Order: sequence, then structure tokens, then C-alpha cells
Amino acid sequence: MNERYYKLIEDYSKKTIRSEDLTDLLIWVDSSLQNQQIFRDTLQAFETADYYLNKPVNQQKSWSAIQQHIEKTKEVNLPLAKKIKLLNYLKIAAAIIIVALLPIVYFNNFHPAKSAVTYNEIYNPSGQKRLVTMPDGSNIYLNGDSKIRYAQNFNTGKRIVYLEGEAFFDVQHRSKQPFIVYTGKVSTTVLGTSFNINAYQSLKNITITVHSGKVGVVVKRKNTTAPAHFLLPNEQLTVNKFTGMASKQNVNAIDFDSWREYKLFFYDKPLSEIAEVIGREYDLDISIKTEALKEIKLTAKFDKCSAKQIMETIAKLTGSKYKIYENKVIIYEQ
Repeated sequence: MNERYYKLIEDYSKKTIRSEDLTDLLIWVDSSLQNQQIFRDTLQAFETADYYLNKPVNQQKSWSAIQQHIEKTKEVNLPLAKKIKLLNYLKIAAAIIIVALLPIVYFNNFHPAKSAVTYNEIYNPSGQKRLVTMPDGSNIYLNGDSKIRYAQNFNTGKRIVYLEGEAFFDVQHRSKQPFIVYTGKVSTTVLGTSFNINAYQSLKNITITVHSGKVGVVVKRKNTTAPAHFLLPNEQLTVNKFTGMASKQNVNAIDFDSWREYKLFFYDKPLSEIAEVIGREYDLDISIKTEALKEIKLTAKFDKCSAKQIMETIAKLTGSKYKIYENKVIIYEQ
């Protein structure tokens, strides 16, 4: 097993693990019962070591206690090679703890300089769709008024993308290179799958909908990171941007990425939100004259319709009227 995960478990025990690393760790733990066992035993070892480090006792007593715990790990029901790796790693960790008892202030104050990262940024304006092929071969379909940002060295190490707006991701599988999408305090991690993220700034929720494969979503709330949410095909996670609260539901994923084919789907949405989507889709400035009209909720599907056809349908469903002036639309009561 890659010893990187032992380091992630150590960071987890110290509560210093980064959100993207937490997602990697949880996906690894979730992948097998054996990994779950390794996680529990290694975490217990680190917690035991931390306890004896902070306790005001002499080094020899601390070392003896750590050795006792290491001996216990021999009983873990793992293949011999795994036992040896785990045992050696714990011995190294214990040795580091003993060294940490020495008053070496230098290492606490030293921080290596971070090299500057250069980013590529792609913006897609309202009324358009855009396909972006990433350096790794993954495809990102950008909806109108949406933007992605990624490092120029994207194809090395983790594949990280920052999204504003909405996009559909069709990710190439790479077992050692997780693909991570950041939308504010929400990070979505995959190895190879397809999914849709709707994260427009004007909306109070971020919505992740899985088309194929498996997705792990981590939400950061008030400087703490909640446990990962795992999504399978036709599952959707809705995250409130302000509270960090999340809810999962079963959906027809095709409905939520049909915008790529110029199809619109609304389920129990207020007219104000529907007007915003139509405005992005057709590059229109839509205003609704009354609050009562804004709050009317509709469920409707539109398949490659013109803006005029959509407005006709909305007028019939809401009992309203509309006027179109070039790229401006006004919806008002009869």
C-alpha cells in the first residue's frame, strides 16, 4: 500500500488534513474492508502516541507505551507484508515523537517558500455552450456565464479545477491522479466518471448530480470539514452555500445535464429562478414585474425551443403576459 495514506491518517488524527486530502483518504477507506481495518488501527496508534507525548512522563515510559501498542498491531488480521509495512511505519512515527520531545524550535518556525502557480482561465458567455478538452483528455462542457480555472501543470499530480457557474464533467480515469473540482467551500473528487455541477453565484445551493461512476463530495463548514458524501449514478447532492447543510436524493441525471443539448428542465422551481436560467440560455435580460409572479413554481421541459415559444408556455402556465424588446423581456400580470 502507498505509504502516503499513513501520512494522511496522521494528518487526520491531528485535525490538520486538507479537504482534498480528506476526500482522497475517505475514498481509499471506503474501497475495502481491509483499508478500513488499517485506518482504525493506524489511527489508534497515532492517538496513543499523541496521548503519551502530551502526558508529563519521562521518555522511557512513553517509549515503552508506544512499543506496547506496536506489539498489539501484530495481531491485526492483515497479510504479512501489510503487517510489516504498518509496523515499520509505526516505529518510524514513534521515533519521530521521541525526537519531537527535544526543544528544536527551528523546525517549528521554518516554512519552505511556495512557488508561484500559473493558471489558465476559460470563460463562456451567456447564450453559448463550450466544450473544453483538458490536458489529460477529460472533457468539460461549460454552460453559459460559466468559468473554469486550472493550473498550467494540471497534468501532473492531482487534477484540480475551480468552477464558477455550471459544467458537465466527463473525467478520464487515472487511479493515482484524483480529479478535484472546487466550488467555493465544496470539493468534488473522482478518479474517472461523469457528473454535473450547478454552482452559479446567484443561487443559494450548489448541486452535484452523478451521471456515471462514483463521486465523493466534501463540504467545509466554519473552518471544519464534514464527512464525505458519496454519490452513485442518478444521485444528487444539494449543498446550502450559507449553512453547509447537505441533502441527497435520487433523480434522473439526464434531466440535469440536458442543457448540453439545448433542453431545459425545471422541477418545482420559482419563476424568478426559471427566468434566470432562460436569460443565460438565450442571452436575455428578463424582468418580472411583481413579487407574486416571481414566487410561482413551475415544472416544465423545453426541447430546443425558441425564446418566444418558451415565453408563450410560461405565460399560459402562470396566467401572465410578456413583451420582448430586442434582448429584453418583461413578464407582467394580465
